[in-house]
Amino acid sequence: MYFRPRSFLFLLKLFIPLVLIPVLSAETGDASNPAGSLSILLPSGSLESPSYTVASSGLSGRIAFRGQVKSTSSNHVLFNRVPDLLDPTILSWPFKDGIFASVKARAIAVLDSNQSLLRIDLISGGSGYSKIPDVYVALPSEGNRSWVNHEPALASATINSGAVNSIVLDPSYKGKGYQTVPKVTIQGGAHFLRCAEKGSPENGKFFRILSNTGDTITLDNPLSENIGLIFKTHTMVEVFESWTLGSLFGYSGTQLSEGNSTVADYVYLLKPSAQQNGTVQDYQAHYHDGTSWKEVNGSNASTAETMIYPDESFILARRSNSPLELNLSGVALTQNSFVQIPPAGKRFLMNNPFGVDVMLSDLIPSLHLTASSLDTQKWLTSASQEQADNIQILNDGVWTSYWHDGTNSGISENASLTARLGTGVAGSMTLQDLSMSSGIITSMTNPLSGNVVVTSANHQLRNGISVVISNAYGYKTNDSTPKQQVDEDGNVVSTGQGLLIESAVNGIFEIVNVDTNTFELSGKSGNCDFTGTANWKTGSAGAGYTKDAYVSFVGGGGTGAQGIAHVVGGSVRSITIT
Repeated sequence: MYFRPRSFLFLLKLFIPLVLIPVLSAETGDASNPAGSLSILLPSGSLESPSYTVASSGLSGRIAFRGQVKSTSSNHVLFNRVPDLLDPTILSWPFKDGIFASVKARAIAVLDSNQSLLRIDLISGGSGYSKIPDVYVALPSEGNRSWVNHEPALASATINSGAVNSIVLDPSYKGKGYQTVPKVTIQGGAHFLRCAEKGSPENGKFFRILSNTGDTITLDNPLSENIGLIFKTHTMVEVFESWTLGSLFGYSGTQLSEGNSTVADYVYLLKPSAQQNGTVQDYQAHYHDGTSWKEVNGSNASTAETMIYPDESFILARRSNSPLELNLSGVALTQNSFVQIPPAGKRFLMNNPFGVDVMLSDLIPSLHLTASSLDTQKWLTSASQEQADNIQILNDGVWTSYWHDGTNSGISENASLTARLGTGVAGSMTLQDLSMSSGIITSMTNPLSGNVVVTSANHQLRNGISVVISNAYGYKTNDSTPKQQVDEDGNVVSTGQGLLIESAVNGIFEIVNVDTNTFELSGKSGNCDFTGTANWKTGSAGAGYTKDAYVSFVGGGGTGAQGIAHVVGGSVRSITIT
């Protein structure tokens, strides 16, 4: 299971037809979610032989709400009222009715000759609005004097029969300093509710919002999960907007080749499980005709509002004879993510939720494996491909199937090791370049500049290895020469009386100037006088292994290194580089 996928995954459930759909969890650490742009290179193709690329974007970066749950009832999640922004003594509803389950209205601004807005034209009125949505006009790009040559424009909407029927520009606030046409955003669109509680086993799990009132969100819950256990009282949650074909690839125009269905590039979306019949008809192709999105062999109706789920990938068919670098925006996940894998005989085009290369053993950890077909909430393993759940990965136009044969499925702690730059011939890996050990730190220096020197008796580490240091504490010091211990207010105090703080050396560092009992942390100076003891480690022997395991080396600029981890007593005892 240590295959390194090129990008994204296709899941296929093969075993006995089961009604329940399991939820697959992918593991990662806690960190903030970086937003950015994903560049996807689409190789050139032709009308007769398109190039196919499986891809996905990160989550939409449009977070509409972040706050704590008040209570739950069935599939309804309730929230507290919040202080009004204009008058904090008044408690207001946190949401507008229906705003999270609507089809989003769209509009475009028109500028006059004075860098102000002339008007805002409605492109699409959307649907499902029960309250008037807010309208946001982007800030002007020019001017540096507020309300003189730099003034935001203000606008409001009117609705009729659930749709926006006009955008009214405030005549007193048409804006100043708009050198380019600003983006106009109208509240609304399909949204999801996601658990964002750090430390919770449900962190990252999300549900589509079916409807909402001023303080209550009603969720789609196809697996009949216990919403009350997932969204407990005071659980931190986020409401985020869903991507659609139009919002992700462009409404009126797109980077992909446009035209009629015979010449345009295609975007394939896999149909829902209930509409699948096991043939190529399970994939619905969409194309952009230069005006809007359409279905191939479908009606002339626009498909721009077709929703792309957060755990969903798509297949891009490049039918032009030139390559294309496609740029998609989004948020890369750095917290756990969940995906609903399909029932037996059905398929799901799953995305890689983290936006970077991962191994299958990372994406589907041993905690979520099972050998029992009755356990419908986990990934089914078997020595037989026909019995096990399968993953197919598209690489260079060829689908390759993988499954977990049950080997080492009872791992309770993953083994890991650290490697430095290869010191063998042509930068190849040798056993001298690997480390999987740990030790006790008994002292550390506290230099104002230069490297912290760490003392750990007979550590057996080597130059260039990276170590993880933890549990290091010390008395806070100032930046004088020599350093002096200080209290929480920065006042100099006697030695041993300084503020006890967590040392800045806790983390991962490359080590240099190594000798028998000491090593230096490259580029790391101190911030406190070390006290007590601390720990370092370069890996773990793991636990729960029953057989030898493959070792993969990822990163570092090199390719091709492989090895075997030899298991004794459930843990890795040694490594052989093959």
